[in-house]
Amino acid sequence: MVIDDAREYIFPIFSVRTETNGVLLASRAFLGTAFFVSRRGDAITEGHVLPAPRQLEEGRRLVAIVVRNGSEEVCWVRHAAKFASWDVALLHVNLPETKHLAMSVCEVPAGSDIEIIGITNHEVWAAGKEMRILKGHVTMAPKRLELSCAVPTGMSGSPVFLEGKVVGYATGTVRSEEVEESSEEIAEISDREELVRITEVRRALYYGLAFPFSAVADAPEPILDGKTLPEFIRSRNDEP
Repeated sequence: MVIDDAREYIFPIFSVRTETNGVLLASRAFLGTAFFVSRRGDAITEGHVLPAPRQLEEGRRLVAIVVRNGSEEVCWVRHAAKFASWDVALLHVNLPETKHLAMSVCEVPAGSDIEIIGITNHEVWAAGKEMRILKGHVTMAPKRLELSCAVPTGMSGSPVFLEGKVVGYATGTVRSEEVEESSEEIAEISDREELVRITEVRRALYYGLAFPFSAVADAPEPILDGKTLPEFIRSRNDEP
């Protein structure tokens, strides 16, 4: 998938101030990335990307900016729900029909090559919110995926691809440190005592984190009328 195509499936979420005749785009605040999983406008993101209704300031609403036929459309996020058991959110964008990504609940073993496509919070080329493709591999699995590539701010909620299908979504980055080398140096000798200076060189390692859909494959959700997330998505796409 190339970025131009990806923009029809993967989109940024903003909060905006509303006005009588619409929204004030200059007031938009970027929240994170989401992606369509059904032809009826259903999309997935990470739970913490969406603020609770009481956390939205009065007069602000959530919108998605979706590319259709080469043009950006500002669309209301009409419904949004967070799961009680998992940090995942399901939302609905007010479009009658949408392109959507194929979802898979297959196990993702360590060593698997993955791709992440999403929108970053930072802007390098001063051209608005920029979409990026990250490539790496899974360094640890299966309950939570640890990735060899860090996940930039803003790409939380981005789809994680394995062999062309979405197997989960990015959740963030963790930092680890290790001692690269250590040395001792005698700095001072006085009255038969030695003052030893120990020098350590540390380097930081950054691992991306992702949540696999395999973890919710058999978990029914009350907000989905007892269906699992994969079952609900299949029903929205009229699939058995």
